Amino acid sequence: MDQVSADKLRGGFYSPPALVAVCLERLQELLPANSHRLRLLEPSAGDGAFIRGLEAHPLGQRVDSLAAAELLPAEAQRCSEAGDAASFSVAVRQGSFLDPDLMPEEGFDGAIGNPPFVRFQFVSDLERSYADRVATQMGVTLRGVSNLWIPILLCALNKLREGGAFAFIIPAECLTGISASAVRKWLLANCTDARIDLFAPASFPGVLQEVVVLSGRKNSQAGDLLLTVREFDGVERIWKHAISSGSPTWTRYLLSPSQLESLQDIALLPLAREVGNYVRFTVATVTGANDYFSVDSSTVEKYGLQEWVRPLLPRIRHANGLVFSNRDHRSLVDSGIRAGLIDFSLNGDPRSRVGAAQYIKMGENESLHTRYKCRIREPWYCIPVVRPGDLLLSKRSHYYPRVVVNEAQAITTDTIYQGKMVGGQQNLKDAFAASFHNSFTLLTAEIEGRSFGGGVLELVPSEVARLLVIVDKSMGDELSKLDAIARSGAADVDEVLIRETDRRLAKLIPGLSDSALNSLADARLELQKRRLDRNRASA
Repeated sequence: MDQVSADKLRGGFYSPPALVAVCLERLQELLPANSHRLRLLEPSAGDGAFIRGLEAHPLGQRVDSLAAAELLPAEAQRCSEAGDAASFSVAVRQGSFLDPDLMPEEGFDGAIGNPPFVRFQFVSDLERSYADRVATQMGVTLRGVSNLWIPILLCALNKLREGGAFAFIIPAECLTGISASAVRKWLLANCTDARIDLFAPASFPGVLQEVVVLSGRKNSQAGDLLLTVREFDGVERIWKHAISSGSPTWTRYLLSPSQLESLQDIALLPLAREVGNYVRFTVATVTGANDYFSVDSSTVEKYGLQEWVRPLLPRIRHANGLVFSNRDHRSLVDSGIRAGLIDFSLNGDPRSRVGAAQYIKMGENESLHTRYKCRIREPWYCIPVVRPGDLLLSKRSHYYPRVVVNEAQAITTDTIYQGKMVGGQQNLKDAFAASFHNSFTLLTAEIEGRSFGGGVLELVPSEVARLLVIVDKSMGDELSKLDAIARSGAADVDEVLIRETDRRLAKLIPGLSDSALNSLADARLELQKRRLDRNRASA
């Protein structure tokens, strides 16, 4: 277990021979058949898997030299031993590939490899400074919680000659991650013959996250990017998409052309609009210690906290239907769930009451006041409560994000977003909640959201605002019926709710057909399955 943790910390896994073979086959396709004496680059050589793979592959007979970098001395030694047995010249340099003095050469014919997947919080300050230098030189920005594979890949691509080819094993988050937008931006401006090879989760034992093979040819005069997607899932499937520079993520290009066409057709309907036109969803109350500030009825009674407790919806799963009512909240309280939020800013100084003072002291005995989000408040036990919203939306989802009407005016913590209807749209609150859970909208959630391991779909407020919805005011009359379906407890209740929402919308919206929604339903399930399979693969 310690060894696995160490590998995860340094971002390393040994490249499986099957993935190495995909990279080499692709590089051979991209390089002209008559090209020999090739100069190749491998920026993070690991244990020498690509060197051994090249020696056994026909491409190796056309290679004159390979320049490799490896940070770890023991691994660099293994690479050197693999290089000594190769029929082509191998120079292994021990150190950071991002160090400008380690490998200043440029003009390589090809680049291959498996850069380390390690987030910047685990990277040394020196390595981070190297990464920032690369980003500045290439005119890109390392956004969000960036990852070391991004600057290493970009630096390697920058060292290719015009027309040089590349094939790299990289995490699937390259399609969706905010930080990986730097790579997508480079590909749009400098790449032709781009291809992404997809593999079924758990295809490669020992690989701890979903990976793809990204390949292409460097071309600084590239026009519009035509991306080929090849999927290996029992049967090989291939499709192509023209990439739009306005796409925040590339998840949509995992869809077949016909599915994407259906999505675009529905998006052009007059009533298809972004969520942000109706509701503004924002982060809810941040406590810094949810287990302490969220309380059940027995804790309230024990410490006499009644006058400082607000109604709380702890998790979206605690709202069974599409409406969270006072009766629903009372049911949570009666069942012993922590359905109260302590707000010590209410009703005077809590330290003047024995029970409340004891509860505050108990929190200090647990050092809660030293936690960052608590110690920056004065006093630490008074949380800045975000007022209840008209609607509630799950921040993270298993199957799909859920919207609930906040009839009980419940407070939520930062696991649930609070939504306020935009001016002039207040009368559409019920219609919005009733319309939301349809195949079109939930497909856009799969496209706009992100999943980093575990298969959980996460949406930040800016991504929520970009989701596409079709809201008809008549759907407000359907809310109680759809709420009853959501509460039914049927084994397939999630899919029944979506199908019923689709059916009702198709009846109301001109140009919205059952067949188009069925196509999007299939597309949503395909993306959802890929996301959920990541969790099953890591179990």
